[in-house]
Formats: sequence, structure tokens, C-alpha cells
Amino acid sequence: MWEYFGPDFAFDVVKGFVAGVASMAFQVVAPRAFHAAKRFRSHWVARKDAREAVRQAVRQAVRQAARQAARQARRNAPANDEQ
Repeated sequence: MWEYFGPDFAFDVVKGFVAGVASMAFQVVAPRAFHAAKRFRSHWVARKDAREAVRQAVRQAVRQAARQAARQARRNAPANDEQ
């Protein structure tokens, strides 16, 4: 009788054992992987925020320089009655 269902039973036992080990390994690795992904994302977002802050500072400096150049041009422009 064992010769009929023995090989299938042994295969199912081995398959269950492999699945159980894989499940336990996943349960051990998943939190660490999640934490690493979260840390990577926070690091990436922080770098992105820093890059955006630099871009904003450059834009502000360019706007300020343009305003100053416009003021200077208005000061140096001849009046309408002087032409």
C-alpha cells in the first residue's frame, strides 16, 4: 500500500518543508528589507528636498539680480524731457 502513495506523500512532505523554510526566511528578511527601503526613500527624499532648496535659492538670487538691474536701468535712463 505504501508503494502507491509513499512517493507522493514524501514529495508533499519535502514540498511543505521547503515552503515552510521559505516562509520563515521571508518573515525574517521582510522587515529588514522594508526598513532598508524606508531608509533609502527617506535619504532620497532628503536629497531631493536639498536639491529643490538649492534651485529655489538660485531662482531667488536670479530674480533679485534682475530686479536690481531693472532698478539701475531705470535710474540711468534719461528722463522724457531730456531727449
